[in-house]
Amino acid sequence: MRWLGKWFNESDWTRDPELDIFRDSVWELTLDGQVRGWLTTSVSIMRSFPFLWEKQECLWWQTHWADGQHDLVEEDYGPGWYTVNELRDGYVLVDDPKTQAEARFEANPMTGAERDRLWKKLDHGSNG
Repeated sequence: MRWLGKWFNESDWTRDPELDIFRDSVWELTLDGQVRGWLTTSVSIMRSFPFLWEKQECLWWQTHWADGQHDLVEEDYGPGWYTVNELRDGYVLVDDPKTQAEARFEANPMTGAERDRLWKKLDHGSNG
């Protein structure tokens, strides 16, 4: 069973510094200049196909709306990195709960005490 311990050993996974901005982060979402919600992101490890030998990191993201609704957690990973690339470009495409249609929200990373307060309040990963 020694191989099982090696298989799940998380200490030797490569940490991609390009993903550091997404580690336990909060992004403010605005539309037409008004804050409509926030996006929380975290980075975790995964094994990828075809044989699950490849070790890589993936992004988990969740949208939290100003009215208190929380969308389900979604994932993003390479090589496409669709959500990561959108956020790097300052926006994210998500369904607007007001119109039920996809919309392009401006996304800006938050820092400092306000980021810390929102990270705790929004409870990344929960649906409550």
